Amino acid sequence: MLTRTEVERLAAAANALRPDWPLRSLCTFLERDHAHRAYRDVAVALAWVATDPKTQTPKRMNELGPWWQAVAGTETVGGRYTPCDIEGDAHRSFPKGNCSACRADQLARDTDTPPTQVQPLTGAYSTGANLVRQAAGLPTKEHL
Repeated sequence: MLTRTEVERLAAAANALRPDWPLRSLCTFLERDHAHRAYRDVAVALAWVATDPKTQTPKRMNELGPWWQAVAGTETVGGRYTPCDIEGDAHRSFPKGNCSACRADQLARDTDTPPTQVQPLTGAYSTGANLVRQAAGLPTKEHL
């Protein structure tokens, strides 16, 4: 929900983008039609509409258009992003769809798989290792 200060700031921003839109009219319009929305959502939609050359008045925001699709994926709750759905403080403090705790859990699951058994060197590998040992003056595998 927009506060009076937020409405005034948004109206001033829109007026700076579109000086032909009176500041007082913008405040009235925003309070009447969009005060129930999140500050960020109104800011994005208003900037979109104000910079669109097809827009004649800010009332175009009342239509369903790409300006509302631009904010659809970033739903907010109380001025913050919608938290992750998974219970627990570690998850609830991150935004849904971009949760660092979920990524950390996934990485932990990926590393929980047992490591593959390391096979002893055979064939060309053991021969090459012996050549390196000989070159370094170390005893070869057969002499260990």
